[in-house]
Amino acid sequence: MRMVLEGLLSMKRKTVEEWRRVLENIDWHLIDAQDRVSAVLALSYNDLPFCLKSCFLYLGLFPEDSSISKKKLIHLLVAKGFLPQQGEEAAEGVAENCLNELVDRCMIQVGTLTSLGSLKVVHRHDVLRDFSISKGKEESFLEIYSGRKIESPTSQKAKSRRLAIHGEHDLQVFLNLYAPYLRSLLFFNIGYSECGFIFKDFKLLKVLDGVPMPSRALSAVGSLIQLRYLGVLMRVDMEKIELPRSIRKLKNLQTLKVEDYDKYCVRNVYWCCIPNVIWKLKNLRHLLLVHGARAMIRLDTLNNLRTLKNVHSGRGMEDGGLASMTNLRRLKMVVLAKEHLNSVVSNIERLHCLESLSLEFAGSFPTTINISHLEHLHKLNLDGEIKKLLDPQQFPPNLVKLTLRSSYLEEDSIVKLGSLPNLKMLLLGLNSWNWTKLVCSSSEGFPQLHILHLQCLWFLEELIVEEGAMMKLKNLKIDRCPRLRKIPERFKLLTTYS
Repeated sequence: MRMVLEGLLSMKRKTVEEWRRVLENIDWHLIDAQDRVSAVLALSYNDLPFCLKSCFLYLGLFPEDSSISKKKLIHLLVAKGFLPQQGEEAAEGVAENCLNELVDRCMIQVGTLTSLGSLKVVHRHDVLRDFSISKGKEESFLEIYSGRKIESPTSQKAKSRRLAIHGEHDLQVFLNLYAPYLRSLLFFNIGYSECGFIFKDFKLLKVLDGVPMPSRALSAVGSLIQLRYLGVLMRVDMEKIELPRSIRKLKNLQTLKVEDYDKYCVRNVYWCCIPNVIWKLKNLRHLLLVHGARAMIRLDTLNNLRTLKNVHSGRGMEDGGLASMTNLRRLKMVVLAKEHLNSVVSNIERLHCLESLSLEFAGSFPTTINISHLEHLHKLNLDGEIKKLLDPQQFPPNLVKLTLRSSYLEEDSIVKLGSLPNLKMLLLGLNSWNWTKLVCSSSEGFPQLHILHLQCLWFLEELIVEEGAMMKLKNLKIDRCPRLRKIPERFKLLTTYS
């Protein structure tokens, strides 16, 4: 618990008096080692502002040893309304600040970082998780059901508004006891079962996540009019996932996340039927559809949308619909109709707040595009043919991560890529580079590159890098490049194979 105490002291003024007050709150000589740990945790917890206390306790709902996505946490915290308003900053920014402060205080741990160096996944020490659960139950903040008997919610002490279900259990009788109180209901590692009764009895829910159910059971979801966060796991039936039209009634919804229950299977989802009523959810901030979705819907009224994942181009997206989403930060889109590509790309040029763009497309990427003014765009993923790569001055100036697949790049493209001044990570995937040699001949090429990932390059035999190029490379990952036999000597200690 030394790190927790250090985190607490790091938030105090660097004066003897301030640190002495911390010390005086723990009588070290009167408590044993175990109680001393509890005292340090209690002292650190009590020092947290109210909003950070709520964020810390909320983390107790997640299973032991789980890796928790920062993005998911942010969406949940925003939906719960724990966060104070900080000037003009968006709620997501405030939530991220809260998580970063919990890291600084050593109340949560950094799991992994993004290519930009920001927090991506968080972990919790077992002792801190146990403390958050204990404190959460003490304050009637949360409850966890893992098959063992827990205190009846009919008692005065157990009217918890937040409940997590860990594992597969017979739920209906148990859960109905909580119906008058629950605001958050989260499922983890639960077997596929009928949970349609939730839509009938839990009218006050604001957060419902990880609930597994067939499409037909979702028909009554429109009755949960208080919902701000809805995450459903849906089993594919006849290669189809379908949401009901009643979803249009969820006027307060901020996050809609649809996942395939069998997402770890090899089988892909070929069709995700999303009714064309999403445009009525004008408070929606994050729309994340199942991987492989084929959804073409009107979205032009969603001016608050910040994340749009796995939608297809269509009339609603081409006719100014995409360009109207001026707050969009993350976009992942499929353009299978060649005639749509120019229109979509033209609309993307107007998304000045865009930070991450992933585009899968048919046809050839237009060379007339200019996204150099998208100064916030850090991550770019292009999956489709690029007959002529954009010139370096046409790329976003602060691009950090670039992924290319099915690009069929020309041999001189590597010179252009090497001229991107801030590029730290480059992934060349299947059919992006179909030449026997990959030559970085410029002595100043790739000045900031830290990670080079070569994936499924079936024809590549030799990687040649001149002295002075890629001088900051820290990791070379070679994945399924069966003919590659020669790499620079100085990269051999940096290389991993798979």
